[in-house]
This record gives sequence, C-alpha cells and structure tokens, in this order.
Amino acid sequence: MSESATTVHQGRCLCGAIHFAAAGEPMMTGFCYCESCRRLSGAGHAFHALWPEAAVTLSGAARDFAWQADSGATVTTSFCPTCGSPLFGRSSGMPGMLTLRVANLDEPEAVTPQMAVYAKRRLCWDSLDPNLPAFDEMPPMPAQP
Repeated sequence: MSESATTVHQGRCLCGAIHFAAAGEPMMTGFCYCESCRRLSGAGHAFHALWPEAAVTLSGAARDFAWQADSGATVTTSFCPTCGSPLFGRSSGMPGMLTLRVANLDEPEAVTPQMAVYAKRRLCWDSLDPNLPAFDEMPPMPAQP
C-alpha cells in the first residue's frame, strides 16, 4: 500500500438506509460492558471503535438519543430510524470524536479489540479474553487530534 493510500472502513445499518465510511485506523477499540451499551446492543457488551469525527462520512439521516453517563458527560447514540440499528455515538467528554459500532462494519474482523471497559459490570455469562487489558471503569482517553 502506498503512503498516500488510506484504509477506509465502511459500514451500514441493517436496512441499508444509512451508510458510513471511516478513513484511517481507529484511535482506540474496545468492548464496553456498561449497562447502557448492554441495553443498546441487546447483548452482554458492545464493541466500539473511536475515530475523529472529521474522518467519518455519513449518508442518510440518523436519529439521536442522549443521556448522562456515570462520568457526568452527555452521551448521544445515533441509530437508524427505519431499522433501529445503533450506529455510532458521541460524548461531550470527548468533543470531535465518534465511536462506531464495529458490528455494523462491512468487514468487522478488520478491527480487533484493544481493551475492555466497565469490566466490573460484565455479566457472568459474557466471556472476556483474559489476554485483553480490562478496566473496571473508563480508562484515560487518548490525546485528541
């Protein structure tokens, strides 16, 4: 791959009404076991990848739902108003950043988890790779661009 070539991760919602593309590699990836992510995913955890918002393009109109996280930050999740797929999120604690749901990528196996957060809230039946760094809560965030 040439230096000018940039990896682009593409994805979509279940019905295809919303498509997105994220340029480059994510700044951070991880499983989240918090109650909000469990409820939004309908599973024991969600798998997120963090990109600068400027690196993500979106086609289609998403709908938003906001709530206050444990940290006090306002978290907004965006989902498809047609099929309900949760697609991405923003946090007032990390302006300019966007978390994409890895499961919605066209090639989700191209992204690997780097950590697990809110591991203390993991349900007993949801396995956690013992080789993956796990944090009881949210670790310090990477420096923002």
